[in-house]
Amino acid sequence: MCNLVNEYISKVTKNMGSNQRKEVAKELETHILDSAEAIAAEKNIDIDKAVIREVIDRMGSPEEAAAMYTSEKTFSDKVVDQLKEIWRITVHFIIIVTMVWIVLFIAFWIYFGRADYIEFDMFTLLIMVIIYLVIIAFHMFKKLKIFSQH
Repeated sequence: MCNLVNEYISKVTKNMGSNQRKEVAKELETHILDSAEAIAAEKNIDIDKAVIREVIDRMGSPEEAAAMYTSEKTFSDKVVDQLKEIWRITVHFIIIVTMVWIVLFIAFWIYFGRADYIEFDMFTLLIMVIIYLVIIAFHMFKKLKIFSQH
């Protein structure tokens, strides 16, 4: 029964800041349990999973419930979100560079019979770092809407 409530609350609060998430979670839990108690008393039954499900169904989908709250993320929440995004970009970049490197290695091996034409030196590393920094910079400009038309 509590698992159903916790699952619903976590879906509603997943995109909220940490402080707001705590407040909204308490508010929702109180509302759900109070409503379940009222419905159970009205029907003269004990609170069970079906009663909790009825309350949650009346509240609407988690997305609908979350839309009733304005998002209030703290600065630290925003920093954590940005770090997660940078980490995601970094992982994708490493995977793509590795795949390109493997494809080039195989292509050179097939075409020339050897792959010693492909060298991993400091210049190559510098070029990859510059490309990575450009990708991160474009991402930050897009997120910060520096070049927005408004």
